[in-house]
Amino acid sequence: MRFLNLPFILITICTVLGILIGNYITLESTFTLFLFFIACCLLTIVWKVTQKPFARTYLFTITTGITFVLFGIALVEIHNPTNFESHYTNYIQDKNIESSTGIRFSIKERLKPTSFYNRYIASIKFIDQHPAQGLVLIKIPKKGHSNAILDIGYTYSSYSRLQPIPKPLNPNQFDYANYLSKQYIYHSITIPPDELSHRNENEWTFYLLASKIRKHINSKLSAYQFNTTQLSIINALFLGQRQDISQETFKQYQDAGAIHILAISGLHIGIILLILNHAFKALERIKRYGKVIKLIVIIVILWTFAIVAGLSPSVLRAVTMFSFFAIGIQNKSEINTYNSLFVSMFVLLCFRPMFLFSVGFQLSYLAVFAIVWIQPIFNRIYQPRWYITKKLWETFTVTIAAQLGLFPLLIFYFHQFPLLFFVSNIIIIPLLGSLLCFGIFTITLALFNILPASIATLFGNCIDFMNTIIGTVASYKTMVVRDIPFSSNMLLISYFIILTSILAFKKRKFKWGYLVAIGMVFMLIAIGYEKHMASRREALIVFHTKNNSVIGVLENQKLTVYNQQKLSKSKRAYLLNNFLVSNHAVLDTSFALKNVYGYKEKILLIIDSTGISPIHKIRPDIVLLTDSPKIHLNRVIDNLSPKLIVADGNNYTSYIDQWEKTCLDKTVSFYRTDKNGAFIINSK
Repeated sequence: MRFLNLPFILITICTVLGILIGNYITLESTFTLFLFFIACCLLTIVWKVTQKPFARTYLFTITTGITFVLFGIALVEIHNPTNFESHYTNYIQDKNIESSTGIRFSIKERLKPTSFYNRYIASIKFIDQHPAQGLVLIKIPKKGHSNAILDIGYTYSSYSRLQPIPKPLNPNQFDYANYLSKQYIYHSITIPPDELSHRNENEWTFYLLASKIRKHINSKLSAYQFNTTQLSIINALFLGQRQDISQETFKQYQDAGAIHILAISGLHIGIILLILNHAFKALERIKRYGKVIKLIVIIVILWTFAIVAGLSPSVLRAVTMFSFFAIGIQNKSEINTYNSLFVSMFVLLCFRPMFLFSVGFQLSYLAVFAIVWIQPIFNRIYQPRWYITKKLWETFTVTIAAQLGLFPLLIFYFHQFPLLFFVSNIIIIPLLGSLLCFGIFTITLALFNILPASIATLFGNCIDFMNTIIGTVASYKTMVVRDIPFSSNMLLISYFIILTSILAFKKRKFKWGYLVAIGMVFMLIAIGYEKHMASRREALIVFHTKNNSVIGVLENQKLTVYNQQKLSKSKRAYLLNNFLVSNHAVLDTSFALKNVYGYKEKILLIIDSTGISPIHKIRPDIVLLTDSPKIHLNRVIDNLSPKLIVADGNNYTSYIDQWEKTCLDKTVSFYRTDKNGAFIINSK
């Protein structure tokens, strides 16, 4: 672990810490830059005073740490687009724009479509004829326009309303608004295709070039008998576009623990780097500059591939990381490998600090770090004699090392873990290298119109074979552990246990074993504490959902659901799964919705489209309005004297707006789930 003494490891870690601080604590840009300038001046003075700074004194180390923490904070402010006057959010705030706005934008990236929308990330060019910048989410309704696909790199205009990305309205649901904000996307625009106007003055960009190259490749491949599934896999593996992969295929790869294969990531770029390193080995024979020429050729090819793949975040991460690894190959020492890893991370964060909060970024670097650090241990334990067994052992140990590094983070984010991950990976990873070589060869022949049909058919069969393996592994549903509760405390303790366990094995000293035992004790305490807290958690929840009314009662880690209409499997998963996992609870039973609920000395009365239930003596604390009842709310308030009126998502918006005005006039509290989220009564 001698590499941890290297200065740029400290610089990278402190920059990461600064980005974290800058994300959660808002500081004035000018003040942050001033502090950073002062720290740089102080660092320069200490540097001049100290001959060998890191070796002789802690003063320089501490000063360097503080400087780069401030550097990380400054990065967050520098890259925040809303700090620039030209950002569209500043314009619409100054002009107080609320109605439809004339917007001109260019399509930057096509996202995976949903059941109802084709979705894109677009860059704003003009807003109300004024130059502006900033990213927005574009949603094009599919209904009646299923073939309306916008072209990447092209410019469009429309009169549409900018709408904030909605926050999650039910407890523990995925926060898509927060996810997009880390990509500097704060608003969405929903545009019917007939309200779009196309503009011809398209400015040249890498995205436009990449789109044209991908279209050209697909046009060449379409001349052969590739089916829809095969083409979607080809686009994912070689062109970085996985939007057209079916949900069924995507789910199979996910359950098999091989989802990383469908996104161009470190695995693909690493394999391509190995191929290129061997392919251009002859260049090393050139005197003096042979290795440099080889390195330049490899890096140019890698970045050309990144441009063709659309410069997506995963591709940028992988190509940046392995560009530094390509440089590091010239010196094969262990220290150099770690240096390449941390330097690439530092460079990426300098240009894209919000990458730090990307799940893909975290998984990529953790996986590579785990492979580099842990896999050599397995090689020392067992060294096969035969070539085939050696390669199988290497593949198996690489997979195990990567999963050891990723295991806690995967459970924390996805709450599931495929037990047969090593089966799919030990088969697919060796196959993937051959498949990438074969695919590049096939696509090259297709581009020159010299691809024999037999080779195209064979390539399609190879893709089908890979899908069959994945489907077979994924079919063992019982081998996927789902709905695993895993908190941030458990995440940190898990990595402490893994870290100390590896060090205990490498150092063979008892003190590391004691730390492993301490970590185990803390993990048991954390599990026991969270189970205890979950067992005490009780609540009544009025969930927000359209075209249905759903009430849940949580008691003794069991959720009883009352609904107007029976929830479909997909709707139940969307509405309840994250809530159940976060609360260590299970779905108990489901009943039809009742008119009256008594909960913790509060009475909840439901008024639906049938009107008020003929229960005259009830004086409810809360009245829930659902299914758009045609009532005179003034009379309801006068007769029942409720303390609070709640309107769920199963109502017309116009009705809710009118009820809100009535409650305001009557000075009665009003709660609407379409804006405030699910209504929750917690136990006390």
